[in-house]
Amino acid sequence: MESSEHFAGSDVFDKLTYSFMGLRLIAYTYFFILCFYQAFLEIIKMIKKQSKTTTRFFVFFFQSLFCILRTIQTAFFYDNHQLGIGTANFFFFSLGTAAIFLAWVFIQHYWLLIMYKFFISEEVRLNQAKPINYSTFIFALIIIIYQITVSSITLHKNIETAESVGFLILLLIYASLVLFNGYYLLSHLKKHKKSTPFSHFDVMILKTKILLGTVIFVAVTIIIQELVFNMHYTDTYETPRQYLKLFVVGVIEFIQLLVVMLVLSDGKWKVYVLFQSFKTHNDSSSEMDNSNSNSKGKKNSTFDLGYSSGGNLNSNLNTIEISIENDSLNKSSPSFGNSKSDLIDATLKDQS
Repeated sequence: MESSEHFAGSDVFDKLTYSFMGLRLIAYTYFFILCFYQAFLEIIKMIKKQSKTTTRFFVFFFQSLFCILRTIQTAFFYDNHQLGIGTANFFFFSLGTAAIFLAWVFIQHYWLLIMYKFFISEEVRLNQAKPINYSTFIFALIIIIYQITVSSITLHKNIETAESVGFLILLLIYASLVLFNGYYLLSHLKKHKKSTPFSHFDVMILKTKILLGTVIFVAVTIIIQELVFNMHYTDTYETPRQYLKLFVVGVIEFIQLLVVMLVLSDGKWKVYVLFQSFKTHNDSSSEMDNSNSNSKGKKNSTFDLGYSSGGNLNSNLNTIEISIENDSLNKSSPSFGNSKSDLIDATLKDQS
């Protein structure tokens, strides 16, 4: 148990913990501003293009939600040094963790759309994307309802063991889904790369590997820390060890946040620092695309994760755009031929 004089065990550790919490508060507030601003820019783009949704919007939105929830959680520390179940600190911590899950739900959504659009079906049809969209939003809704319910119960009842076990099961199931779909996409990208001259696959493969590696790292390290701090040491939240757990989890979370942000910006951190908008293929061709889609009574949804051409200045292609149309697709169009190779090549072809 922590002493009445020193919540972290000693005067030195008390000061270190206060300093850590102060830096944590500043860092999460800063990253909330960066991510929320990019989510706001995505909203502006959607309004201008009359688009329905973008993957980048959802990822930025939920990463910004994660940051603001962590900021609120950290602020509660100055009112109550306890971080365990039954405190407002733990309540907002749990909700923040759910926000990370939701951000990766839409990264997986993007991977699924690419697979079904390019690699799985022989024909491009509207009904291939709809089940993915519905299942993604249903899964996201389940996570939200589950986490709000569990977090609310923890405010009134100590269910630490059940909460830890439930979290580990959810993490294992979701990590397995992401790894399976990501690996499946990666194998098809490598296979198709052999039959296409375009260099864009190198960047797509690299970024998919980075995201997959991040999922593996986060899943393994989170499981280890859960086993150590919640299973092996059952009194973590009654001792100063709770601040060590918070530090370890914070490092893991920041790594995934930075990786996702860098992948989305094609490694250009100054885009965030200078509060700039991403320059993508969707930006350069949106007016033409929207003009065509509006004239045919179609609604366009863009799923964009910043898979760029790897620095080729002569290429206008920075992203893959997947249009979901209400009308039947014109099978005679060269952009939507029956051949998978023709379809991807037409999508990835330099627009200049």
